[in-house]
Amino acid sequence: MKLEVIGANSAFAKEGTNSSLLLYLDDNNAVLLDCGYNVFAKLLEKNIIAKIKTVLLTHTHQDHCGSAITLLEYRKAFLGEATAIGGVSWQKLLDISEGADYSQLIKIPEIQIETMDVPHAKEMECKAILVEDKVFYSGDCAISLLNTELAKKAQIIIHDAALSTNPNHVSVKDLAIAPDEVKAKTFLTHYLPERFEEMKTAAQKYGFGGVLKSGDIFRII
Repeated sequence: MKLEVIGANSAFAKEGTNSSLLLYLDDNNAVLLDCGYNVFAKLLEKNIIAKIKTVLLTHTHQDHCGSAITLLEYRKAFLGEATAIGGVSWQKLLDISEGADYSQLIKIPEIQIETMDVPHAKEMECKAILVEDKVFYSGDCAISLLNTELAKKAQIIIHDAALSTNPNHVSVKDLAIAPDEVKAKTFLTHYLPERFEEMKTAAQKYGFGGVLKSGDIFRII
């Protein structure tokens, strides 16, 4: 099993790709975690869309879902394949797709997925996702999830973090309260590229595994 970082940038980054992860269950079966407004273009460039059988969304802010429908439509139109979806409800995204027929487009995921509700944006459904007891991904969250049962199960944790406390994103300092063994398997994401070095310094200071960059690859047993 392999985890590839498609992007690690927050919503307002001037360059790069939104936070998105690709978990390869095998060479030709991958799960995409979040598909923001510029993620589809990166997937197309990398020529890996045929391998993405499942797409899971943590919430429906545009930097996490903005090109998800385009991905589903491309897989159906050009590959003739249905796509499994999950995470939060996709219904609003499907409803605004101008009457497109999705009856042959979507199938039920055939993988082990656990989710938990998390606080992020007021009155928005937001979930953190654990896939195959291997990868735990926070998406966006206002609190630390590092002391949860799902985090303890995971082999690797991808957690969004801010350099300072704000209402919608937990700070690196608040995440640092977690046990050392949990921090060691936790990698931080969702930042402005110009602040990468600050994030890296903070991650090293508190004992986290590191800070994600587009193109990073993790081997998972």
